Amino acid sequence: MARFLSRAGTNIDDLERQLARVGSNENDTGDEANVASTSKATEETSLLVASDHTLQYVHGRMHGDAPGSHKSKHKGADVAIPSVRKLGTWDGVFLPVMLSIWGILVYVRMGYFLSQVGIVGTAASFVCGYLTTTMTTLSISAISTNGTVKGGGPYYMLSRSLGPEFGGSIGLMFYAGTLLSAVLNTVAFTEPLLSNFGQKQGDVSHVFPEGTNWHILYSSILFTLCTVICMTGAQMFARASTFLSTFIIASTGMILLSFATRQPFVDEEKSVYYTGWSMDTFRENLWPDLQPIAQGRPSETIGSVLGVLFPACIGIMAGASMSSSLRKPSKSIPKGTLWAVLLTFILYMTMVLCLGATTRRITLRENFNVLQEINILPIVVPVGAIITSVTSTLSGVLSSASVLQAIAKDDLFAFLRPLKQRPGNDGMTRAVLTTYVLGQMAFFVGDTNAVAPFTTMFNLIMFAFVNLACLVLKLAASVNFRPTFHYFKAWTACLGALGCFAIMCVVDVVSALMSTAVVAVLFLYVHYTCAPKAWGDVTQSLIYHQCRKYMLRLDLRKDHVKFWRPQILLLVHNPRSSLRLIRFCNALKKGGLYVIGHVIKGDFHEMLPEFRAQEAAWLRLVDELHVKAFVNLTIASSDDQGARSIAFGAGLGGMRPNIVVLGFLNNGPESLASDGPQLPTD
Repeated sequence: MARFLSRAGTNIDDLERQLARVGSNENDTGDEANVASTSKATEETSLLVASDHTLQYVHGRMHGDAPGSHKSKHKGADVAIPSVRKLGTWDGVFLPVMLSIWGILVYVRMGYFLSQVGIVGTAASFVCGYLTTTMTTLSISAISTNGTVKGGGPYYMLSRSLGPEFGGSIGLMFYAGTLLSAVLNTVAFTEPLLSNFGQKQGDVSHVFPEGTNWHILYSSILFTLCTVICMTGAQMFARASTFLSTFIIASTGMILLSFATRQPFVDEEKSVYYTGWSMDTFRENLWPDLQPIAQGRPSETIGSVLGVLFPACIGIMAGASMSSSLRKPSKSIPKGTLWAVLLTFILYMTMVLCLGATTRRITLRENFNVLQEINILPIVVPVGAIITSVTSTLSGVLSSASVLQAIAKDDLFAFLRPLKQRPGNDGMTRAVLTTYVLGQMAFFVGDTNAVAPFTTMFNLIMFAFVNLACLVLKLAASVNFRPTFHYFKAWTACLGALGCFAIMCVVDVVSALMSTAVVAVLFLYVHYTCAPKAWGDVTQSLIYHQCRKYMLRLDLRKDHVKFWRPQILLLVHNPRSSLRLIRFCNALKKGGLYVIGHVIKGDFHEMLPEFRAQEAAWLRLVDELHVKAFVNLTIASSDDQGARSIAFGAGLGGMRPNIVVLGFLNNGPESLASDGPQLPTD
């Protein structure tokens, strides 16, 4: 009810203030500013409460305490709150995004990519993946510079832009994708660990037992350690990322240096054939050659390889997911994310060209540990791989827990209510623990190649709907969507959305349809079970845009008697005695316009509170009676003047009443003004 009242009285409040200014000739500009930034005054009104057969007056008091407005010099700027947001662009966005993108797949699957689809296929896959993620980054930058970005990052963007249904369903999918990304890095962590320290295949030492169950145990231990770090909060994560990133940079630099300085050599025992820079090797690895990765398994496909490769491009949400810990999210998210995307793309393409031009295909196919074998300092590669896995897991756990907490706080899903923290507690303890339990269960899915396609699907759906949200807001010409990030365009969002759906279909059509079906189920769940949220809904903007477009095309001059239909204006005084008449006219309209009019007699200023209350109550009555009608109320000194005002003002354009039903005299002729003309009774 409060939402209807506040919405109904907005335009009248403006008119009232203008009339008061003209009448008093006083400069009340400061008062208007205070009204705009403070809560609405408490007002006592008479509210119409409608039921099927009775209508009674009750009194209520409406409170509307609005939060204080934040003042800033630039649009979209964030108020720096040192006690809450302490991370900047470097440690809050750039490092998490770079470390999430530059994941462990570089160390354990780069040879797999080149051996299956060649230099051309691998480069094309990275170009397609980065094209999609770059378009999505532009959309994220547009939303983040359009207003304040709170905790939950991408989820907050979607829910406040598209509404709770889209935000809740896609937010849960993004949570699952981020969690699976952390699981993927944790599962892949065991490969360099055992290839160097395994009891059977360890190159450095023979320490750790090998086997499927041992793989799960090692992954579980790493995931537990990362969860403990995340329990300490974003600051501990930022310090750990900054410290560990130095090892990753050193490892990457050593790999690139090895390509430039290592002399050709052959190690037949490990199937290593390093030719150095060779045009023959480059030609050999140039084109795709899809083969099974193990005996008894079917040959790989473009979709299967792309499903494993795409998670190497999906870390762009890491910075946006930490928005609640940033000093200035609207500035840090675009700048840090774009620079991280550019840097990692250059590194990926350099790695593809260097490895493809120096190492024979048989080595790439049979030895996934090839980067360590050809390195001038081999121990640097497993150390970098393990640290990369740790940092990516840290980022994934913290980001997914942040999203889960934001969804639980908004109370969209009943099964997430136990995760809501106590009032005044901003910690994510419950969300982190829930993420930890689900992550432990996900380790039973399988190896890296089994987990990667699921990670790809969930993240692609998230990317697609982020782009779709921006595209819809742009096409609907919403006045509240004015991002300060000017590189975003409608075609970039469209290209990003289409690219995401295309990659999903290439990877696996069945999985793409199943993922979309899950989103639809979650959407319907929120739609039918969640209480209304005052976030705004982009569908209303779209409906307005289309209605305005077609109302302008509905021309009265082209009206013809063959297509005539009743368009009824029903004037009602007392709803308690007119319920049957309201239902009768609703049945009579036959798909035409139906307007219910009501006159409130009295002075304009004195009756404004009553007008607001009755407008909301009439709308509620229409909903409860299940009639398809518009409500048109007016304030007049007499019934006849009010009836004329409604009759001449009802409708819009080509949709105007052609039948007037006078049902507002059902209380008798004494309701008419004594000095006015006597209108006919029923």
